[in-house]
Amino acid sequence: MHGWIWRANLVPFAEMIADLVRSGLDDGALTAGVESSDADDSWFGFVLDGRPRVEMRFARTDETVLVDVELDGIGEPLEVRIGLLLDLCNRYRLTPDAG
Repeated sequence: MHGWIWRANLVPFAEMIADLVRSGLDDGALTAGVESSDADDSWFGFVLDGRPRVEMRFARTDETVLVDVELDGIGEPLEVRIGLLLDLCNRYRLTPDAG
């Protein structure tokens, strides 16, 4: 699946997917990789080695990040949840927990 998210939603988007597939997340590596990417010619690949394995590609634009998520061998409920998360992250700007 592919789409875009607000740039400020990058870490929350990846954190939620990491939680769904029970994987750790190196948000520093993710952020640095996306910052060095470019939608015109240089996408950044990132893998969550969970259950199931999730491969994502990101490309930065001005205020948004283009997203391509590859989900192999997962059930429909997880695919639907990640699709809804992608939709949520491109419609609203998420904020961190208040505490």
